[in-house]
Amino acid sequence: MVRTKTFTRLAAATLSVAAAAGLGLAGTGQAEAAREFPVSHCIGPSPNIVDLPFMVRRAIVSTYGGDAYIAADFPSYFPGGYQSSLRMDWHNLSTGKRGFKVSNTKVNPPYQGVHYFVIPVKTIGKGRVAVTFGATNRNALWSVPSTSCSGTIVVP
Repeated sequence: MVRTKTFTRLAAATLSVAAAAGLGLAGTGQAEAAREFPVSHCIGPSPNIVDLPFMVRRAIVSTYGGDAYIAADFPSYFPGGYQSSLRMDWHNLSTGKRGFKVSNTKVNPPYQGVHYFVIPVKTIGKGRVAVTFGATNRNALWSVPSTSCSGTIVVP
């Protein structure tokens, strides 16, 4: 649990630093400003039923230190939140490389839940990358799958 919180904070800080650094250092090649890419809507009921639906609408991408950082956020306003497991399948459209990553996180209102994926740029490759997300969300009583969604991101 501590490692997950530490990783989440580190990833959030790295995305922020990468975005901020990208504004001033984009010419140096050290960091790229974060860019947002739409994905088709992953919509599913919250396992809390009276909550907002689970919905990923975008992928936020930045690079820093040789890694690609990809984030997908989702809302919840129900006290106590819920656990979310999101699988991201990726396919680099230029190199043909494929892979997947899984992120597990808990949303704690009033904050949004955020899934973070960190992949070395040498692994995922630069350029256009097709991504597909599929989530399963759960509370103490049951699990609820969402619809899958997809889009194309660009790894700088």
